[in-house]
Amino acid sequence: MSREHHTSLVMARTARRAANEDGNGVMASAVLMTAAIASIEAHWHTVMAAHFEKEERLIRIARDMLDPQAVTRVLAEHAELRMLAAGPCALEPAARLRRFADLISAHVRYEERTLFPQLQSHPCVTDADP
Repeated sequence: MSREHHTSLVMARTARRAANEDGNGVMASAVLMTAAIASIEAHWHTVMAAHFEKEERLIRIARDMLDPQAVTRVLAEHAELRMLAAGPCALEPAARLRRFADLISAHVRYEERTLFPQLQSHPCVTDADP
């Protein structure tokens, strides 16, 4: 699952670049932002949706041993990331791309540092088919 996190971090970098101004204060083009959003939506369908399902299944299995605040945070972030990555979104494109980039980056770091170590200590998770 950590390998899948790497691809999401690459998407974050792409989103951030597409949403930011260049060195001369010129905003990225609408075409570039639209392409980045399409790439994120494709990444959602090919990687992230199944990845979230696996993580949420493992959370259900190990919930008794997990920090309740970690569970709440991860599930809330999954819900927001679904909204940002899976289709129409109320945010304007640059704001959507920036929020996606910021949230997925923080989310991956949190899971790697906090949630995954907790999950790995649960005997049912180590025996589960991820």
